[in-house]
Amino acid sequence: MRNPVLAVAFVAALGYGFFNTLGHMPSNKPVTIPEAAPGASPTAPRPVQENVVAYYTGDEAMQAAKKTGRSTLPRFHELIAAGTPGTYTVKFPLTQNGATEHIWLQLLGYSDGTFVGLLADEPVNGNKYKIGDRMKVAEADVEDWMIRNGGEVYGGYTTRQAFADMPKEQAAKYGITFKD
Repeated sequence: MRNPVLAVAFVAALGYGFFNTLGHMPSNKPVTIPEAAPGASPTAPRPVQENVVAYYTGDEAMQAAKKTGRSTLPRFHELIAAGTPGTYTVKFPLTQNGATEHIWLQLLGYSDGTFVGLLADEPVNGNKYKIGDRMKVAEADVEDWMIRNGGEVYGGYTTRQAFADMPKEQAAKYGITFKD
């Protein structure tokens, strides 16, 4: 039996706060992104909580989505540099109590290969971390990225996969248009 790995779904990233980002120019200097107001089968997700979906670690479609997210990080940096408005988030693995979940970090800045931001949702595997905690995540640990401005989303490849795995009527309720 394979162990499920929890993935904090798109709801946290899509619904939590907004950043009106001015962007940054590529360099080694620190960058600050201004803050604004705050029983699954091996191939299908399993609802765990309202904002959490579980996927098995062997789920090929979700692994492919994470691979696409990692490989398109240069596009994320281009969009930031261009001043694309919206909420900037990255997804990374967070382990506590021996369990790993994949959770979104709402960005405050980037410097020297490290993203700085606030946890965009309440972790489900323990109480060491909580929503809004300030964290640093190495770019090498990022699994996905997303920029959301209203109903338009750039990136969000794991979110796209989660949408593909849910009933079309449910996905349509979010009113999301994926760009790129």
